[in-house]
Amino acid sequence: MFHRRRLSVLQYVLLGIFFGSSFYLWTNRMNLNRRFAIQLLQTKEMEEGTNAIEELIDENNNVPPIVDPLSANLCGEATIPTVEPVGIEPFPEFKFDSDVDVDLNRTLDWLDLWNDDVNCTKYESRVLKPGSYPQVGALVSFPGSGNSWLRMLLVGVTGMFISSVYAGDDTQFKSKANTSYQIPVDCGCTLLQKTHDFSLDAVLYSLPEANRTKTLEEFNGKGILIIRNPFKAIRSYRNFDFTGMVGAAPESAFSGTEWDNFVSRSVAGWETLATVWIRGLKQGGIIYYERLHRETRSELKRLLKMLGLGYDKERLECVLRHTADNSFKRESNQTAQTEFPYTASQRLLIHKAIESVQLVLKERGLDPLPTQYYDFFNITPEYGIPS
Repeated sequence: MFHRRRLSVLQYVLLGIFFGSSFYLWTNRMNLNRRFAIQLLQTKEMEEGTNAIEELIDENNNVPPIVDPLSANLCGEATIPTVEPVGIEPFPEFKFDSDVDVDLNRTLDWLDLWNDDVNCTKYESRVLKPGSYPQVGALVSFPGSGNSWLRMLLVGVTGMFISSVYAGDDTQFKSKANTSYQIPVDCGCTLLQKTHDFSLDAVLYSLPEANRTKTLEEFNGKGILIIRNPFKAIRSYRNFDFTGMVGAAPESAFSGTEWDNFVSRSVAGWETLATVWIRGLKQGGIIYYERLHRETRSELKRLLKMLGLGYDKERLECVLRHTADNSFKRESNQTAQTEFPYTASQRLLIHKAIESVQLVLKERGLDPLPTQYYDFFNITPEYGIPS
């Protein structure tokens, strides 16, 4: 029923050529392997002046197997260059002896951090002699991120006044000699200068004079960056917009088109400031507001190392006892203000900004934002963000 198909003479010839050539290539590949090995060994002899062939050929005149030259990757494995994160150096070491300079004209008259604690009021804070600290660093943050609070803590624990780039009360120094004067921005007499780097606003609005690193360059990449949960920082900034350093904005300030525009600008500003300073910092470091609030002792010690400063243990204990004694602490006004004023689209914007900053921190090998401490961070079921 079935008939075997006979092969033609030509087909037999072609099959013979195929099998014959295969056998030939296989046997010659083995010989090539041997010849290739011997060639390598002869090259080694010439380089080292030894009889490498006699050392490696065995009793049966065989060469131990080596990598097949027809299948070997003679170029080696491709390697992907790794970029090591560039660290941030601490400030140069600075020794400040508050007992040497007792000039009352440079001694701060007011420091409400101590309140009326007689054990702590003996610790004074002063403006340094002009020019004694020529390369001042920045104390930089987005508004509403605890800059003024940390500034007071640092004045208390270091004994050195921290000025501001903004004229007014921030640079007005009231001394124990009943004198009052403005501290020049370029005096070289303060440890740090407070700034919110508003020069970045020009970047956000695409103005001709926009320069992302203008303030960063003015401080030569030297500073302490404070980062706070943007959900809280933006709300605090809105309060400041209406009432200044203390007090709370009315509930109507957190709804409508004006509020939506404010959030959009603020999210962009928070992300831009953090990104520019994280990438550009050369000396100093980054402080997370939530950790400072929860772990004040360890974070202040870490901050002092960033600043290249030692500390007085008793003075530090005074600061820790009075961290809540802060005239810049905003009064709570929950009855007149929505607890969580953000819409779904606003929450999405903030989440994306947080994610972007996390990536920039990772670029430099720095600790991520402590989102486990962020209020409102997980209240985002929309757009696939888990609640």
